[in-house]
Amino acid sequence: MSEGDIARRQFLQESASAITAVWLTAALGGAATLSTLSCAPADHKSKWQTFTDAEGEDVAAIASLIIPSDVTPGAREAGVIDFIDRSLSSFAREQRPLFATGLADLERRVAAAHPRAKSFARLDASEQTAILHQLEQSKSEFFTAMLAATAAGMFANPEYGGNRNKIGWKLIGFDDRFYWEEPFGYYDRDEGTRA
Repeated sequence: MSEGDIARRQFLQESASAITAVWLTAALGGAATLSTLSCAPADHKSKWQTFTDAEGEDVAAIASLIIPSDVTPGAREAGVIDFIDRSLSSFAREQRPLFATGLADLERRVAAAHPRAKSFARLDASEQTAILHQLEQSKSEFFTAMLAATAAGMFANPEYGGNRNKIGWKLIGFDDRFYWEEPFGYYDRDEGTRA
């Protein structure tokens, strides 16, 4: 494993919990029930709940740049787009205007930079990356929301619509037993022998 692989894995591990928790907390306002959160797994043949086809392709392309597929699965394989689409029609409904405004801004930026391009998703990776850098530098709220939603879709409990086949959890080495017995880790392994 190269040093770049380690850095990516450490980044994902350290950001997964924090970003997911922040995004879910902001979207839920702390008052959600499990039925509010529950999002059915994607049926890929059904229509979008929130997006048009073009918007869905653009959001999927952005998520795939944020967590790309390389030697490990990325946002595309984890079904991040399904999580985002379903969350915007349920517990994160109040973020729909932000996404609508952000996608319209994205469309304008694509048209200005690449007049012949049909959409962000149809640009090559370097052109897409350049536009995302513009969004980041302009401190776009949409870009910030996409970062958080992508991480949430990658690492949230799969019952919420993303993290398909627990890809995100496998990537960061998360053991999803949801029940552990002592010793919990290196920090308390020898606790019984200390007096």
